[in-house]
Amino acid sequence: MFLRILLIFSGAFCVCAEKSLELCHVFGCYDSSDTQLCTTLDDDEVYYADFKKEILIWDSKIPSSFHVPWAYKYALKYRTMCKGDMQRWKTDKSIIKKKKPPDIIMYSRDEVVKEEDNTLICFINNFFPPKINITWTKNDIELTEEEPFITFLPNPDGTFHFFSRLDFTPTDGDIYSCTVEHEALETPQTKFWEVEIEEASSGPAIFCGLGLTLGVLGVVGGTFLFVKGNHYQGVLEPSG
Repeated sequence: MFLRILLIFSGAFCVCAEKSLELCHVFGCYDSSDTQLCTTLDDDEVYYADFKKEILIWDSKIPSSFHVPWAYKYALKYRTMCKGDMQRWKTDKSIIKKKKPPDIIMYSRDEVVKEEDNTLICFINNFFPPKINITWTKNDIELTEEEPFITFLPNPDGTFHFFSRLDFTPTDGDIYSCTVEHEALETPQTKFWEVEIEEASSGPAIFCGLGLTLGVLGVVGGTFLFVKGNHYQGVLEPSG
């Protein structure tokens, strides 16, 4: 069973004395896996530590000038600290070891338009411990999608949430699924999402075409009457 030791350091600081931001640094130790460490800013990922590769994985939105080399040294320090605390605390019978199954919601990032690139999002929330397996399928065929930024973000109640993303091009009738495996689930949980593209209404085009036709007829009719009127006036006027 997972033993969770979660230490959170959060704070607020001002930018231009107008806006307050929350910086959250989270790390946790587990009996069955290595330490997990990540930093968020207003709930957006900044970086997480990959201790196997001995590097920090920075979010692509963070400029490279902010990739400070000393941050990984601090990550190593927190890992050592966390492992030591776990050995002291895991014998404490008062520590509650609970499992919480995830809630799953599946949706598209943008409005679905035929043949326009889009992204499907599988939002997995309120789960503990922070370890899950995710499988995407398209029309019952498993897809291999490498997550560019894999980290679980903490909720205020100690559970975690995670966004899994799949880039796709909508084709009417395609069916996608997101399957989540978690130790608090008796069986894997799957959400389905079917591409439904509404055809654009032809009403505005018909009314526009009708209006244009009537406008042209009006111009032609007006010109005809104007010419005819001048001709009639010329006939009535006496010559000489």
